[in-house]
Amino acid sequence: MRPIAAFALPALLAGCMPYAENVENGQTPPESSGLCNAEKLDHAVGQKLTADLEARLKREARAELVRVAPHDGAITMDYSPARLNIFIDDTRKIIRINCG
Repeated sequence: MRPIAAFALPALLAGCMPYAENVENGQTPPESSGLCNAEKLDHAVGQKLTADLEARLKREARAELVRVAPHDGAITMDYSPARLNIFIDDTRKIIRINCG
């Protein structure tokens, strides 16, 4: 099975090439790409996270996924360019927002 895996990995990675080339060239991904952009979400820091606010932030960031994480909790270190991360304190107040 090792020979099959050796051919499968390059084929899977080839799908990432257009994204990497666009980012390196400074191009903005197309609106429908699902790539997250949290640059303009600072207005939400300090607000209490509600379901409505979470949905609005997801739309504004053009993210496909949202991960809400406690400020002192453990999270996986996997990177997803389509995911919005919202870090909250014990009272659900937003303390940090980023993508990944």
